[in-house]
Amino acid sequence: MSAGIHTYAQNKSALDQRLVGKWKVISKIETDKTDGKITESDKELYKANEKTYEFTKKNTVIITQGFGKHKEELPAVSDGSKLFIGKPNKNKTPYLVNLQQNKLTLLKTETKTKKGRTIVETEEVLLQR
Repeated sequence: MSAGIHTYAQNKSALDQRLVGKWKVISKIETDKTDGKITESDKELYKANEKTYEFTKKNTVIITQGFGKHKEELPAVSDGSKLFIGKPNKNKTPYLVNLQQNKLTLLKTETKTKKGRTIVETEEVLLQR
């Protein structure tokens, strides 16, 4: 394994303490590109407190949806600007974290090959304190 490449299983670091606290989800945009062209795009806009992420000091994130009707607690750890959410998996794709004052952007990109075509799936979640 080359230097600089970390797998989720090796990642023993704690959650970035700047993330700890409750964040309101503003929007989530999912985009699929096939051979460089957008083939699918889905944008969800959320009302105030409809969906929240609460990062805890216990290295978890509590995702609340439906104005508090559904709650899910998942492991969450950071590695520099990368954020891993969910069960450990050596092939897990991290979110890239962009934190500016009271706004947080989580960006995840996965590349797949299907029937000889390259598909790039992007998920962008915008949160605010």
